[in-house]
This record gives sequence, C-alpha cells and structure tokens, in this order.
Amino acid sequence: MSSMHSRNNNCQDRIKQVRKQLGLTQEAFAEALDISYSAYKKLESGENIPSVDTLFKFKKKFHISSDYILFGELNSADDNWNHFLNSSVQEQAELYYRILYYYSHIQTINFLSEQEQQEITDYIETIFPKSSDK
Repeated sequence: MSSMHSRNNNCQDRIKQVRKQLGLTQEAFAEALDISYSAYKKLESGENIPSVDTLFKFKKKFHISSDYILFGELNSADDNWNHFLNSSVQEQAELYYRILYYYSHIQTINFLSEQEQQEITDYIETIFPKSSDK
C-alpha cells in the first residue's frame, strides 16, 4: 500500500509541476483538461490518480505521456517498442507473461472504473488478438 501512496505523491507532484510550468492556475488547468475543478484538485492532492481519459487529454492537449505522469518515465512509446524489439527472447517472454498476468487480473484492480478496465482490455486485445482457430 505504501508504494501506491508514494507513486501517487510522485504523480501529484508531476501534475502540479506541469501546471506550474505552463503558468496556469488550478482552475485554468482543469478547464484545459476538460475536467471539473474538484476532480483536478483531487489529482493534485494525490487523493485520486488520473483516469485513462484524463491521461489521454494530457497527451492530446499537452503532448505529455501517461508514462511520465504516472511513473516519471520520459521514454516515448517508440523508444519502448524499439527497446522491446532489441531485447532478448527471454526479456520479451517475461514482458509477454506480465501483460497476460495483468490482463487476466484486470477485474481485481479496484482503482479502475469498469469503462477504464474495458478500454485497457480492448487495447490489449488489439495488440494480442485472440486466436480464431475455432
């Protein structure tokens, strides 16, 4: 539980940092993200983490990746994909099994809404389509 709390603190700090770098008030930043002021205050206080929709808005409106907001990672998806392609077969297999594990347990993750769980499930299924051998 404490690791989730520290991740939230880092997340809230990055969100606040982005807002300040843009020179926006909390109200103006919430409006730019098209979320309510009270929802934004919960993000910046660490009470909530950004939804998939809000993370998408960070990307679309400010070109800030969800990897950066959530984890502080500056690598782009292309960098991550190239790293994956150039990694060993064992590293690729480990990542594949981690994805399968998370996919099979997505309904037990209690901080995601049902819609967010479905969006993640749909995305994973586009990457790893189910076999149509039946």
